Amino acid sequence: MTDGTSPDITERRTPGILWTLGLLHGELRARHGLSLHGYLILGVLAEAAGGSASVTELTAFLGESGDRMSYLLRGMQAAGLIERDRRDRDRRTVQVTLTDTGRGRFADAERTAQAIVRRHLVPGLATALVESPAPASPAPRPAGVQDLPRPGRVRGARTASMGDATCEQPGRGA
Repeated sequence: MTDGTSPDITERRTPGILWTLGLLHGELRARHGLSLHGYLILGVLAEAAGGSASVTELTAFLGESGDRMSYLLRGMQAAGLIERDRRDRDRRTVQVTLTDTGRGRFADAERTAQAIVRRHLVPGLATALVESPAPASPAPRPAGVQDLPRPGRVRGARTASMGDATCEQPGRGA
């Protein structure tokens, strides 16, 4: 419902990060049949050793619930983008592996994502995000702020979602 005075949100001239993420999500859906979450999952797997990560690692990386991650992975498996198998040495752990189809889909989606970021973010910011190397030393963080969980770092740690921030809770084993 509009009051007639609101500008059309699709006519924004210089989208910021929020708008760019919305555009990216829409383009990934239309061109590649991927949600933003699907794109991120494929990206993590593409960068992981052997193209593989555990469901626990992916869940921690995205800060999603186990149920939501299972839903996302089920659809990706049905599309042939990933395979899910129980680990031989620990049958409780499910390993997710990128298929050749998934690797190809991610490569195409990554080109789309790069183009959208370059085209829609402020040119200076886009250049800084896409082309700049990581700083030699991290900037100091305010007290109590921790790194986002990354695959391989969070074995046994639980995550708690607070609004739009996810933080690791060390010492609270699974």
